[in-house]
Amino acid sequence: MRIADIAALPLVDFTPGWAIRYAVDRAFRAAGVDRSTTFEVNDIVAAAELVRNDLGVCVMPGSIADRFPDLPQYRFNRHAPHWKIMVVRPPGEPSPAVAALLRHIT
Repeated sequence: MRIADIAALPLVDFTPGWAIRYAVDRAFRAAGVDRSTTFEVNDIVAAAELVRNDLGVCVMPGSIADRFPDLPQYRFNRHAPHWKIMVVRPPGEPSPAVAALLRHIT
C-alpha cells in the first residue's frame, strides 16, 4: 500500500504531541503527500472503534494494531512511519527489575 492511497481515505489520526502522530506526519512529508484528518483521537481504543465501524482508517505501529486482531492490517511499501523507542530511568544503580528489562531490550 502506498501512503498516497491513505490520503484519499477518511483518516483517524492521533492528536499532536503523540509519538504516533509525529511519525505519521513525518512519513507523509517524506512521501510528499498532503492529508486531512477526519477524526482526531487521543486513545488507541477509540481509534480502533472508529475503524471498526467503517468511519476511517488509522496508521499505527504493528505492535498496537496487533491488539485488534479483527481489523485487517496493510503495510506500506515505501515511506512507512517508524518509531524510536527510548528508555528513561533515574540515575544510579537500577533495581533488579529495571536491570532485567534493560538486558532484555538491548
